[in-house]
Amino acid sequence: MHSILITGGALLDGSDHRVPTPSELLVKGDRINAVGLNGPVGKAQVLDARGCMVAPGFIDVHAHSDTTVFLEPTAQCLVYEGVTTEISGTCGLSLFPIAGPCAESRRASLRRSGIDADWRDAAGYFDALDASGRPATPDEVQQMTTHLHRALDQGALGLSTGLCYAPGCFAAPDEIAALCRCLAPSGRPYCTHMRSEGRHLIESATESIAWCRESGAPLHISHVKVMGRAYWSKIDAFERLLFETRESGLDVTADRYPYTAAMTDLASVLPDRLMEGGRGRALERLGDTGALSDLAVEFERDRAQDVRWDAIRIGRASHDAELFEGRTLQQVADHLNCRPLDALFEVLRRGRMDVSAIFFDMSEENLERILQWPFVLFGSDTAARALTGPTARGKPHPRTFGTFARVLGHCVRDRKLMDLSEAVARLTSRPAKRFGLSNRGVLRKGAYADIVVFDANRIRDRATYDTPFRLSEGIRHVLVNGVPVLQDGIQLPQHRPGRVLRG
Repeated sequence: MHSILITGGALLDGSDHRVPTPSELLVKGDRINAVGLNGPVGKAQVLDARGCMVAPGFIDVHAHSDTTVFLEPTAQCLVYEGVTTEISGTCGLSLFPIAGPCAESRRASLRRSGIDADWRDAAGYFDALDASGRPATPDEVQQMTTHLHRALDQGALGLSTGLCYAPGCFAAPDEIAALCRCLAPSGRPYCTHMRSEGRHLIESATESIAWCRESGAPLHISHVKVMGRAYWSKIDAFERLLFETRESGLDVTADRYPYTAAMTDLASVLPDRLMEGGRGRALERLGDTGALSDLAVEFERDRAQDVRWDAIRIGRASHDAELFEGRTLQQVADHLNCRPLDALFEVLRRGRMDVSAIFFDMSEENLERILQWPFVLFGSDTAARALTGPTARGKPHPRTFGTFARVLGHCVRDRKLMDLSEAVARLTSRPAKRFGLSNRGVLRKGAYADIVVFDANRIRDRATYDTPFRLSEGIRHVLVNGVPVLQDGIQLPQHRPGRVLRG
């Protein structure tokens, strides 16, 4: 059995407030064999960790690599940040089950990305890794609960919803409540991208809390934030609500990325009604003068006051909209000599609705406050990419290549928002506990050998909004299941020891 000896570093084992302790770490096979040495180790590969911290591999609790893992299985951006585990399927964007009226359109969309989605359920999706807008009827709710029970039995880690996107935005409260009741017996969490993160933030959080309080399911709030300059002051009421809810005994956690810009579908700017019936119907509406007029009236009435056109930048666009990547909607409007709302319609038409954007609409003060809440974990809210190949396109958010290095460099070392040991715990043991990942997120004998060695003085993010394809610095070694995937700062793409982690 292959052995690896990590020597010369200071261990942060994932425990809260643990002082870094000089010690050796012996790995045999895919497990940690010893923490500290009492005798000879025999023949072993030696990894030098002098001047570095040795920690459990980082866990990205909010990711979207469901599809890109097929296109970029080496996960280059993650490896260079010390990430060894991802929780994907978030914001209700899971790739299973593929069933019901939307199944064929979903498969067609995936085929356009070069992915043949020949699975139907969680088991099928996991096996592949290892090698529409109306209230649901009671029968359909029963079908959803059946799908959820089956997915949980097959190893899914919980339930996620994206309540600001179609079709989740059309879900009635009773539907979500019924699904949350399925989670309670297993203790697996309900993870939600809430209906609103701005104007109706408090109401949306209260709604989510009520479902979990009634059902007994744990609650996890995805990319917790306050969006929109006019609503930044809601942070006080939001903080009180979350802390009081936790003090009352409800199991509430959240995740956040360390940036003040969000990234999501450009279509989210427009009223939900655009997406009724799916993407095909949305494209039909974008080509219908009467439908556009109705959408414009609804937008001006309900949403226009919350939109700053110069703060929305096209990140990734498909088809004929690619030329707009990196431009704000105001710049697109100036280029097309039209009003910004018409520019938005045009970008969506040319991109056939497959357009994402970066929204610069959050407060740095609020960000730092949220990051100091002890129940907030860290998630990139992005997908695995590389500097070359099929994923090296568009203008993605810098969080793609920078999230975890920014936490340890900018937030911990430079801004001192938390101490290093707490940050490591919130990157490792706490997310492992939240999502039921046994023997992960800790450095102890018998645990899986997911390990990162990093220089706390050098680690930093280099990706920016203008140049997002830049690798982070300061990670020396990364092991996944006992196999080096990054050694002396160089990726070993021929090593792919990752596994599906089932609940």
